[in-house]
Amino acid sequence: MKLWLCVCLFSWVVLGQDDPDPWEFQLSRANILARQGKFSEAEQAYLECIKQAEPFANEDLRKAKAWNNLGALYHQTGRYAEAEVLYLKALPAYNELKGMARAAYASVVNNLAEVYRMRGRYREAEAMFRKSITERETHNPKDKDIAAPLNNLAVLLNLQGHPKEAEQFVRRAIATWEAANGDNSRNVASGYNTLGEALRLLGRFQESEQAHRKALELRAQALPEGHPEIATGLSNLGSVLYLQGKYADAEKLYLQALGIREKALGPNHSGIAFLLNNLGTALQAQGKGAEAENHYRRAIEILEAAGSAGHTDYSKAVENLALLFVAQGKMKGAEGLYLRALAVREKALGQNSPLLGDSYDTLAQFYLSAGRPTEAERYLRKAVEARESAFGPQSEQVAQSLTRLGNLYRSQNRESQAERVHNRTNLIRSLIRQ
Repeated sequence: MKLWLCVCLFSWVVLGQDDPDPWEFQLSRANILARQGKFSEAEQAYLECIKQAEPFANEDLRKAKAWNNLGALYHQTGRYAEAEVLYLKALPAYNELKGMARAAYASVVNNLAEVYRMRGRYREAEAMFRKSITERETHNPKDKDIAAPLNNLAVLLNLQGHPKEAEQFVRRAIATWEAANGDNSRNVASGYNTLGEALRLLGRFQESEQAHRKALELRAQALPEGHPEIATGLSNLGSVLYLQGKYADAEKLYLQALGIREKALGPNHSGIAFLLNNLGTALQAQGKGAEAENHYRRAIEILEAAGSAGHTDYSKAVENLALLFVAQGKMKGAEGLYLRALAVREKALGQNSPLLGDSYDTLAQFYLSAGRPTEAERYLRKAVEARESAFGPQSEQVAQSLTRLGNLYRSQNRESQAERVHNRTNLIRSLIRQ
């Protein structure tokens, strides 16, 4: 069983125009308010833009621009369902653009993909990110703005359990940002943050820590003190320290990050939830179970209220609460939580994600500890199937799952089945060594 830590990163695109006409001036004013964090005032300014644009045709880019930018504001403040509606309204007008101008269409596609990701709709998000990248590659091979969807796709691949592929995309994003003219330190920091997460998932903890410290250094240079992105970097560095057994150090970083985000975004923003989950893991590791439970429950409540109960961050908090219940002897409550977390993950990740194998293993170990070997066998078999789908039938990951299944058969004196599994495991490993 494992404690799940969450890493969060997102970016969207606000679209503007240099035309100084009164309507564009109003839009520019709304954009400035949004960048200053004056979200309520910015919302009203965007709504006024939309009202003034009512006489315009639906295909008029001014109307689409207002929809997109208000969508970006709702996105930033955790109102994902409203953001999705606005991005979808904006897309048709941008889809009419031709040539290099289609970069704007690619930006809205990227924005919509980010909303899908935040709502746990990973397969739709991946398709849209790849579409955004393809649009930019097709119509302007030298487009420097391709780095944003490359980085965002890498974030998603990390969430789906594909860090090796994520590393390739994010290194390309970092190289693109570093090669661009101008001050890109904030964007480069985002890239190093994503890279650090990929390296963490690959078990390369020292490299991961270096990447996250680099991200924090760049953000300190580019952002004002107390900016929410600094909280993301602090939390991600905390996750690396946690995995190295430095629980108290991780707790301090999580608390610092939580304070920053609560002050900047309010106590019920969905971006608070992953920090609460991470803080819970550090507290639980130090034997502070009651405090950890409070943080897990609050994270779950926030994500449910935000409409993000389909996101894997939600399943992580639910599964962590289940693990805490096991430690407290609350086995019936733990089972319901494990099954809820698994249902979310199966829907969000699809059958080809290697993370599903981990989830099935976790549930199998729970049933073994509860003295229910029939259910344990069922999920060990599902773990084998998931890893065959994700890694191929002749992989070390499949061999490891088969070893667990064989051990269960032996514990039940089912020697013929154990022998078959053992022989297959040996065959796989002999093929790997060739």
